[in-house]
Parts: sequence; structure tokens; C-alpha cells
Amino acid sequence: MATKDSTALAAPKAPELPEQVTRRGITDAQWRTLTMNLFPGANPNSVLLVWDYCVSRRLDPMKKPCHIVPMEVKDAKTGNYSWRDVVMPGIYEHRTTAQRTGEYLGHSVPEYGDDVEVFGVLAPEWCALTVYRWNPKAGVKAEFPVFVRFEEVCAVTKDRKSGEVKANARWSKAPQQMLTKCAEAAALREAFPEELGGEQTAEEMDGQRHIEATVIESKPVAPKPDGYDDWLDDIRACAEEGEEALTKAWEGSDVVRRTYLTDSDPNAFEALKARARGEAQA
Repeated sequence: MATKDSTALAAPKAPELPEQVTRRGITDAQWRTLTMNLFPGANPNSVLLVWDYCVSRRLDPMKKPCHIVPMEVKDAKTGNYSWRDVVMPGIYEHRTTAQRTGEYLGHSVPEYGDDVEVFGVLAPEWCALTVYRWNPKAGVKAEFPVFVRFEEVCAVTKDRKSGEVKANARWSKAPQQMLTKCAEAAALREAFPEELGGEQTAEEMDGQRHIEATVIESKPVAPKPDGYDDWLDDIRACAEEGEEALTKAWEGSDVVRRTYLTDSDPNAFEALKARARGEAQA
């Protein structure tokens, strides 16, 4: 029988995870790591965006390949600005994606221009860097050189009183490191356009005021169908058995339940498929 003292010392029961967390198959340990260690203080919905981003890109969110960047987003229709959390890849994601192709051969030693004073900091005027990729069809090592000027990529802030424009805190602290990351990211996109697309990294967008966007109104989600939670548990169990079992269960499921899942959580089925493949615990 437990004594009064031992009961008092018992660990408190952990709070239940939100439904949108358990729906994705995120464990308590994963959620605590994401919200308390990797992205402390971040909006939980933004942390879920990170998870969904990693699932769609087949990345491990625990390795923090992307960042939550607060930015002023301009509505292309109205011209109005509003602050939103934007999930952006880090330089590590670019490196990981390039490495996965099996054709990435590294990059050259960065070269720098003379140190000059720009935006209140002493920094290299430019950085030049070349990424190498193996071309299996031609049987040659292809070179993708880039040349980046510090003043063109440096993130700045403007003093409200004096109007003076200066490099922001991060660029002031490590100007050469930030310049090098921007050059490397640009070179990786040159060498791997299909794999990386045209999205800039968080390092490149650090301190930028806004991005252009067309805000799309989300359609209302229908009420949760009867038996949905039990059905979702069954689907998750099938995902544990592999892709074939998941596909069979999904195709044999009620359309109303499938529609509710994809409407309430557009990335849910991709997460289930990732789990069936044994990727990123999704």
C-alpha cells in the first residue's frame, strides 16, 4: 500500500496531447522535444507546420532541417501585411537533399574579397564558391560557381530615430559565416534545381521584411463523422504493418471519413504513408 509520503512524491500525470498532435502519430517524447528543445516558445501550430513540412520532404524533424521564421507576409490581392510564422529550409536541408542524390561532390574552399565596412560591420566584400555535381550521363564532374556580394544579401535594420541602416544582430555577429552560407545555398540551388527548387534558406531570409503571398481562404471542415476516432486508430495500425496494408485499408474505408481526414489535416495521409515506409516516425 502506498504511504501518504510516497503518494505526494509521485510524478504528476503528463497532460494529454492535443488531438491534432496525436492525429499525426507524434509521440509525447517527440512533441516535448519539438516544443521545449528544438522550437521553445514557438506557437504549437507553427511546430506542427514544421512536422508537416518534414513529412512532405521526407526529413527528420528532430534534426531541425528547417526553421520557423516570423515574417510580414503581403497579401498579393489586398496589399496588406500581417505577421505570420513561415517554415523555411535551413542550409542543412539543402546539404541533406543534395547528398541524397548520390551525385553531390562537395564544394570548393570559399574565396573572399577584401574586408570593407558595409552597414556598420567589417566584412568580406564578396564570397565566391563552386559546388560540384557528378553528371552520370556525360560522365563528368559539373561545376556550378556563384559570386555573392555582401551588401546584396546582408539583412539590415533601420534605426527609427536616426534612419541609419545597419546589419542586424546576427549578421553583425558573424558576417563572414552568414555570407558563406548564402553563397553555399545559392550554389546548391544552381547544382540541384529539381531537388531544391527556388526556395531560399532561413539564413538568406533572416531579417527580410516580408514575402509575397496570395492568401487563400480555407474551406470549412464538416463535422467529425461517427466512429472517426476508432477508424483513425485502425488506419494507424495498418500503417504500422506497411504500405500494402495501409493502401488496402484506405481504399476500403468510408469516403466521408477519408474526406474529413484530408480536409481537417491535408498532410495527414502523407504522414501515414511515411509511417508505413518507416520514415521519420511520421
